[in-house]
Amino acid sequence: MNAQHFTLGARQIRAQFLTPTAVRITHAAPGQPLPPDRPWLSHILLPQPEIAAEAAQLTVDVEQLNLRIASRASRFTFHEAEPPRFGREAGKIPRGLAADIAAFEVRVENDQVADGVSLAWKIEPNEGFYGWGEWFNTFRRERGVFKLKTRDAIAILQHKETYSAIPVFYSSRGYGVFLLNSHPSQWAIEPERGALTVDAAGPNADYVFIYGPSFKEILRTYTALTGRPPLPPRWAFGLMVTGYPQEPQAVVEERAQEHRRRNLPLDAVILDYHWEERYHNFQWRKSLIPNPQSLIANLKTNGIKLGLITTPFQNAKARPAQKWVLQKLAGNRPRNLENDDERNLPAYAEGQAKGYFAHADAKWWFGSGGMIDFTNPEAARWFTAMMRPRYEEGVAFFKNDDGEYLPMNAHSYLGLSGREHHNLYGFFYSRALFEDMAELDDRRPFVYARSVWAGSQRFPAIFLGDQHPEFEHIQRTIRAGLNMSLLGFAYWTADVFGLDGKTTPETHIRYAQWALLNPIARYFWRPPGADDTRFPWSHGPQNEENFRTYTNLRYQLLPYYYALAWEAHLTGIPPLRPMLLEFQDEARFASEATQLMFGPSLLMAPVLEAGATQRVIKLPADTWHDFWSMHTYTGGGEIVYAAPLERLPLLVRGGSIIPFGPVLQHIPEPHQFNELELHCYPPYPATFRLYDDDGRTRAYQRGEFSTTDIQVTGDGGQVKVVVEKAQGTFPADSELRRITVVLHRAAAPRHLQLNGQLFSAWEHSTQTQTLRASFECPLTQTTELEVES
Repeated sequence: MNAQHFTLGARQIRAQFLTPTAVRITHAAPGQPLPPDRPWLSHILLPQPEIAAEAAQLTVDVEQLNLRIASRASRFTFHEAEPPRFGREAGKIPRGLAADIAAFEVRVENDQVADGVSLAWKIEPNEGFYGWGEWFNTFRRERGVFKLKTRDAIAILQHKETYSAIPVFYSSRGYGVFLLNSHPSQWAIEPERGALTVDAAGPNADYVFIYGPSFKEILRTYTALTGRPPLPPRWAFGLMVTGYPQEPQAVVEERAQEHRRRNLPLDAVILDYHWEERYHNFQWRKSLIPNPQSLIANLKTNGIKLGLITTPFQNAKARPAQKWVLQKLAGNRPRNLENDDERNLPAYAEGQAKGYFAHADAKWWFGSGGMIDFTNPEAARWFTAMMRPRYEEGVAFFKNDDGEYLPMNAHSYLGLSGREHHNLYGFFYSRALFEDMAELDDRRPFVYARSVWAGSQRFPAIFLGDQHPEFEHIQRTIRAGLNMSLLGFAYWTADVFGLDGKTTPETHIRYAQWALLNPIARYFWRPPGADDTRFPWSHGPQNEENFRTYTNLRYQLLPYYYALAWEAHLTGIPPLRPMLLEFQDEARFASEATQLMFGPSLLMAPVLEAGATQRVIKLPADTWHDFWSMHTYTGGGEIVYAAPLERLPLLVRGGSIIPFGPVLQHIPEPHQFNELELHCYPPYPATFRLYDDDGRTRAYQRGEFSTTDIQVTGDGGQVKVVVEKAQGTFPADSELRRITVVLHRAAAPRHLQLNGQLFSAWEHSTQTQTLRASFECPLTQTTELEVES
């Protein structure tokens, strides 16, 4: 790699160019050589091609004894505010109280260490910052102190804690920084002092600086360095559900049938903790699941996949007092299992003897025991081998929970201390499950995690922790999702209705409108005796119809989702994204975290207040069309949008094509985009690239996919729609697509031509101002539809 070296007194500095716009800065302690890379670094940073010196778009030098980075193409400069401090000279992280609900304890935490480091960077007045992981309490930061240390951030802790503490941030000035230090750290944004500082509880003084200046360019570069999300299996874009706590097999099957009877789509059921007889032997608890083969087969008959939850422990202790208290508080155990022995002593003894645990007595919700050291390839294989029989039976995936509990006095195969390993744990945990699934066959692995770190977007799905069905929790999950999207996480979910808590008719409707359109959609039901308000049909026909409407919309938008998934795979740009990612030049969106973009074309503004039937929406400087009505708005200001209870505020950007597929009860295998409605919104031109593949395997990574470019040009008097012939090597299951073009805000036409011939299979509605024209479109030919008004 192209590198520069500097010596400042007793200090050595290396500037290593990773890409033309990314440079890694490594500081040595005074009088010491440059430190070696941390043992985990090669697992996070991906190899990059060598770049020539002249390709670098940044310059690095020293100015007044501090480092300076500048752009060759602009007047941008970035300065370290002071030399790094090491060891005893480094800033100390204050002691603090930590409430660990699952461990059933409150403890004093002390991250004051002898080998810490401190870094400081100069900041400008009014500079804003984004990122640092999955934060529920804020989106843009301009001042304040906060700590990066992964927690089980249950709802009452989300004002200051996070499940995923990731030391990556973006600045409103157009740069990003990735601190290559996984230890717990305290950050301070101090505009009065003109500095952003970090005190980390361990080495190294090492970071990657990325220049955009657009956030999309920062994100492209960051994900080129740490990885981009693979495509999930296509069924994962459907609706999932988890019963909490686990109910008997017959109840699970009946609930799935209820979805089908009510025409409510469903693609996956995830069984909660107590599917398993011991933690974790991966053996069915026959008192709840007496015939798992029948369960899998019956779900498969209805097009439904089965997923299972796991945690990274081998239990050695039961902790009955803790279980009793948590059952009283959370109702998290099925009835009549209070006295079951869930310890897995044989596996615990084996793991302990072979050194497979990062800690031998880690506490979690349902006991304590050995926490697997996934940095040890042998330990990871030992753990995932126990899952293999379930895959062979037909289980589709595992949801990997509870990766936040690694104690500070743990260790690792890589030689990491517990402090260094703690925040990283979720990365290695997800990777182990993902890579094991990839070894089984050519199917796309799907891992669904709660705690992650930089690079975990490669594995690729996360859920945003435990919420309640309250308006404040809708707002929290929007912030958390947007924060994670800026770090390349394309597939996240705010669980519909949250984990637990009773819905009201209003929160049931509003939460569903928001969360059913997340990149991943899942809801939780509870046993009716504990809570009968969390089913789609709870609260009566209006609520059921609302749930059906937005679930159907999700399935209809599958071609749009899938094209956005392909974009994320190629570029790192996520499907759901902050307004500022799409409209960074409009300062009004710098702090906006109550509305967001669904791809480049759909603006979503969930209702966030009880009793509200309207909300204010900031419109970017474009033409915007109401998704539900004939209203068209000129952007650049604010509107008061009418949002009766049944309506999610949703607008379409002018100059867009939104492809719709059919309403489905589940996403079948195979399923290709051979039946489409192309909804076109003026003003034109508008373009869209449809992406398709087999939806199941990793053949797309070997080049087996197809793309179809679609364009709309013209004005109100004459409009042309062109569907290009499909490009690529993917062998489609049909030579024809059935296309319906829907032109919105369209005047009544005088005539239409299809490929130069008069065409009569169309209809126009004066009431809705839409023109619909349906035709068959050969995949191997370009098709042109011309409309003259």
